[in-house]
Amino acid sequence: MTESTPLISVVIPTYNRADIILKTLNSVLNQTWRNIEVFVVDDASTDNTAEVMASVKDERVHFIQLAQNSSGTRPRNEGIERSSGEFIALLDSDDEWVPEKLEKQLAYLRQQPGKNRVCMTAKYNKRPEGMHLRRNKDLKKYASIMEFLLLGNDFQTSTLLLDAAIAKQTQFDPTLRKHQDWDFALRLQERGASFFYLDLPLTIYDDSDSTARISSDGKRDKSLIWLESIKKRVPSYIWFGFYAKIIADSYLLSNEKSKGIAIYLKLLLSRKIKFSHFMAMMNERFKKLATITAKRFVPGK
Repeated sequence: MTESTPLISVVIPTYNRADIILKTLNSVLNQTWRNIEVFVVDDASTDNTAEVMASVKDERVHFIQLAQNSSGTRPRNEGIERSSGEFIALLDSDDEWVPEKLEKQLAYLRQQPGKNRVCMTAKYNKRPEGMHLRRNKDLKKYASIMEFLLLGNDFQTSTLLLDAAIAKQTQFDPTLRKHQDWDFALRLQERGASFFYLDLPLTIYDDSDSTARISSDGKRDKSLIWLESIKKRVPSYIWFGFYAKIIADSYLLSNEKSKGIAIYLKLLLSRKIKFSHFMAMMNERFKKLATITAKRFVPGK
């Protein structure tokens, strides 16, 4: 590693993705930025992931198998802990990068001040009906990273590049089973991170099962656990906003829409969420519902 060509450590958590892990990995090995090390951390897969990874001969790739399954929370931390690069990039095992992702993002990040820098990018959402360009709004418009996330912006880990020091200091909460990305953003904020957004779509995010993820009633309990864990760490209007965004939305996108509407109206009328936030979230909801409706009526589907 030199000052002009710093080492980037890439962390790829995986579980039972033997059929697609090489596609994801190749999108890393084909990066125009060549000075990388890659940690593929397997969360005790039960398929032939180990056999597939044994075919990879690139000396930059390190394959780590966990002895016991952690439900997806441990592999990222394992890779972060083992990394030796000046920067760390995260990539989920069903996502991909465009070839210039690391080169362009690193050039942008190195222009930013400070040492606790976290950079996200725009992305392509890959859906059955095709690619959808997903952009964030200007970070400067928001009071905090949590308000940024509350009001319809993404903090998707596959887009991230950050200084290794703050990644190692922060890591992911190993007890969470849901909202690990949002929680990581909050943990980074609490440790003094500076957030930056590069408005280039450099990641291809697998969004094929987005409807199922959004409307799954069975995940409300896991969401409530996360909400309880942040209750004293964020302003109350932010907390109630996330409560509406998560719990009310799960009803809006199910067959119990009236429950979701009731939650939103109760929080608005009691002034527990800001009116401007309410309007922004409603706009986001209408767009989401329109997208889901369009997906249900794609010709030939």
